[in-house]
Amino acid sequence: MPLRPSIGTSPVACILTTLPLSTGGRSPLHPPLSPAYRHGVSRFLSAVAWTAASLMWLVVTAAGAPAADVHGDDEADRYVGSGGLILPGTVATSTRSEVASCLGCGWRLTSPCVESDAGNPFSGTPICLSVVRGCPDMAELLRAWFRPAGGSWREIGLVCIGEHGPVTIVGLEPAVRDRLVRQVPGQRATFQPRAGVVTQLPVVFDSGQPPGGLRAAFDLMGESVVLEATPSWRWEFGDGAARSTTVPGGPYPNMDVAHIYRVSRGYLVRMVTTWAATFTVDGMGPFPVTEPVRQTAELVLSVGEGRAVLAGR
Repeated sequence: MPLRPSIGTSPVACILTTLPLSTGGRSPLHPPLSPAYRHGVSRFLSAVAWTAASLMWLVVTAAGAPAADVHGDDEADRYVGSGGLILPGTVATSTRSEVASCLGCGWRLTSPCVESDAGNPFSGTPICLSVVRGCPDMAELLRAWFRPAGGSWREIGLVCIGEHGPVTIVGLEPAVRDRLVRQVPGQRATFQPRAGVVTQLPVVFDSGQPPGGLRAAFDLMGESVVLEATPSWRWEFGDGAARSTTVPGGPYPNMDVAHIYRVSRGYLVRMVTTWAATFTVDGMGPFPVTEPVRQTAELVLSVGEGRAVLAGR
């Protein structure tokens, strides 16, 4: 029967004892072997044996050593960031609002069971021994932490993070603004009268946009968003005069935006519509869209000389 090597036995000796390398004890099952053949086989088996012995040493060493204690962002933290983390609805409303509104505060999402509390002094007691909880499909169960500005880390609890990963207010804002750009009504600026504009008589301007604000509701990155925007208008009449309004103007007889020119010549009128917006996320907020959306239109008009004419009766 072949021998099983032990840690203290030479693997070469153990393997070679199973082979008839001498011609003196050969049996009918083992024909005579030449010295060169025996020498080659011996060297080959020696190499195999020492390789096996090395692998056995590695296995025994690994079995007797403790598992590696790995720390750092790659293992302890699944996600780390700031910018107002949007927590799922399973978290208390007050906590969700606090975390989402604090754009400069830190947050971390770690493994559900960790061996420290995110940098605070650790008592030595594991935070959890087991986690019996599941998440919907494509969602990941993580432990959430929050650190207010100048404060210490505190645990929020277990949360399910969806397939988009963690979503923040700062990260969501550019997409909200892009939606606003697509939602705002276009400019269709006009003036009256279309012909025969003269000095000393008012010219009536119309932006061609509806009065009032804009409201839109949509889903974005798995979150329910409500966008609200308020427009304002600025008219630069080309003669150095300008006017800002919260109304869009309109066709005659609407005189909300009207201007009288004093000198007859050509003028370039510039109109800028500015949309200032805010948005809410799952009822939290409102949060500002930091960069307003601006639209620009230009009108060219020629102003003639207006003269008074006495008419007889």
